[in-house]
Amino acid sequence: MTSYIINSNLSERQIEADVATYLGWCAQGLPFRLLDVNEQATGADRLCDVTVPVYLQFKKSQGLRPLTSLTLARRANESPLQGIRRFRRRHELADDPTLYFQLRKKADGAHELQHNLLLAHHQPQTSYAVYVAPLYLDRDRYYEELCHGPRLLDHPWDWRPTTIWHGYPATGWLSRFDRQPFLRNHISIAPHERVASHNHYYAFASSGDQVSWHSPSAIDGGPFRLSDFMSARLREIFVGDSPLPDPRAAWGAAAAALQQVDMAAADEYEADDAFERLRQHGRWLFKSFAIRQVLLCARKKEIEAIRETLQAR
Repeated sequence: MTSYIINSNLSERQIEADVATYLGWCAQGLPFRLLDVNEQATGADRLCDVTVPVYLQFKKSQGLRPLTSLTLARRANESPLQGIRRFRRRHELADDPTLYFQLRKKADGAHELQHNLLLAHHQPQTSYAVYVAPLYLDRDRYYEELCHGPRLLDHPWDWRPTTIWHGYPATGWLSRFDRQPFLRNHISIAPHERVASHNHYYAFASSGDQVSWHSPSAIDGGPFRLSDFMSARLREIFVGDSPLPDPRAAWGAAAAALQQVDMAAADEYEADDAFERLRQHGRWLFKSFAIRQVLLCARKKEIEAIRETLQAR
């Protein structure tokens, strides 16, 4: 094993299970629900007329030690990981260490790369798709953060007693995800371009920013932490002025994504209503590509009341 690689002892399956469960914990008692593809839908879920799909591809981060000098000669068959180190040092991006993950190989029997399918599902503001990876490499530290502090909060400042709580509760709904330490310690990166092979890497700082793509190029935007991503999605719903997507719009985005990658899986879905078709699509994605679907569900009447209250302040 190359001496500059820092291996992680985490498991992608465990990262996926922990993050999906944690998102459900954070959403308890709020005016929306995060419905995981593996959960059973209730009658209340079917009454929700606001539905925003979020498609998650979980990755295990690996680490790279920084280059000690840019004078290191480039070799003819140099590893792309060495190119990551060289690019980040040359462009003064944080690299002590650099965290990274590689795109997944094409699945057996598949005619499309998982990355391109994920990209097709990223259609803001109707649906979103992101890679999610921890900013930790050590399993013990990861689980310590997972179990640290309260998760089920009456309001998001319970774990910061020096902060005085003021304001309309919607402020708390937005801040809850932004302030969760476990979510702050995961990066979320939306796929940004199609690829012809899996030989590409996303790299980033251990602080969850300064993302680069190898090719190579730097990725504009951010912040990239999962906590920021979730807070931004809720902010669009509660304090935005864009139309609220319903199950039909969400299913339409999923069907359009399949057309982009020339897949006909939607023809096999048997459900009549858009909400259940969307969930069938999520189960197919999970089984075939390990892409996890989470549906942000709410009732339009309640969300509009919150918007009106905030606009009147």
